[in-house]
Amino acid sequence: MKLRTILIFSNLLSISIIIIFLLISYVHMFLSTDVILLLSLITIGAGLVSIVSHLIVTHPLLKGVRELSETSKKLAEGEFNTHIKESGPKEFKELAASYNRMADDLNQMFQKVKESEAFKQDLIANMSHDLKTPVASINSYVEALQDDVLEDKETRDAYLATIHTETQRVSQLIQELLELSQLERNEGALKTEWIHLDQVVIETLQEFDILLRDKSLQLDVNLDEGLKPVRALPNQLKRVLSNLVENAIRYTQDGDRITLHISQSMSETRFTLEDTGPGIEETDQRHIFERFYRVEKSRNKSYGGSGLGLAICKEIVERHGGEIGVKSQLHDGAIFWFTLPFNMKEETKE
Repeated sequence: MKLRTILIFSNLLSISIIIIFLLISYVHMFLSTDVILLLSLITIGAGLVSIVSHLIVTHPLLKGVRELSETSKKLAEGEFNTHIKESGPKEFKELAASYNRMADDLNQMFQKVKESEAFKQDLIANMSHDLKTPVASINSYVEALQDDVLEDKETRDAYLATIHTETQRVSQLIQELLELSQLERNEGALKTEWIHLDQVVIETLQEFDILLRDKSLQLDVNLDEGLKPVRALPNQLKRVLSNLVENAIRYTQDGDRITLHISQSMSETRFTLEDTGPGIEETDQRHIFERFYRVEKSRNKSYGGSGLGLAICKEIVERHGGEIGVKSQLHDGAIFWFTLPFNMKEETKE
């Protein structure tokens, strides 16, 4: 039975009972027939007016309930962006507000699920591409070596060197995936220690001495005076700096300049790395810290890594409570920056 029918029936029942008792009362008052008839007509008229008033008053409520029912059906069908107008009695406004909040939450959850599905598809596609190429290369070179058709020792050594390189590439991709997965799950305790920034910079840049000389690049390091030690995980801080410096070297033209600047304020330490490379388009800047995202869409290994380096940087920096970002204009270089707060806890257990 519909709510409207129940309300009308209950109203008619209550008015009928009242009229019956009033008519009985009129008869027992020993009134004249004309007076009883007049009072009876007035009572019945009042009952009709009451019914009409009841219908008018309950119409907004019934309309709201009907709207809630229709909107709920849409929600059940997957239309999570539907809302109910918050009008009518206070209780119905609260119900509508609660429903709208629930719809918004469901819509956000649904969007996250869609994004997750899209990411999984991209992940599979990217991994398939990044693994297929080196595996196919290794397979072809191994087959050539197994067929024993190579009599030239130099060619044979070159094939073995290529197999070794491609094997390292696959190993690095798997290691980066494992590292990123561990960072996203926040495994283990975050046991930070005091780090002197000049020492970290020296130890990190030593790794790139040969690369810098091969490309005739000049790396300028500017450290503000009186830099205080920071609390961080040494290896992870070096990993962030290493990834950013490696990207800068890769995209900076031979003979150009790279600048690393470290400064401090009252609340944080800021690292800024500026290169003179080709720059990054604005659309790419919004996605560059996502997993497997690469500015060079062909995923040619000559133009970049796996697309996990910056995602790892982001996870490390955010785990330390800092922020990371990029500023760039096309054909005008790029400036990568990240911050570490001074209020970092000494130890945080997840």
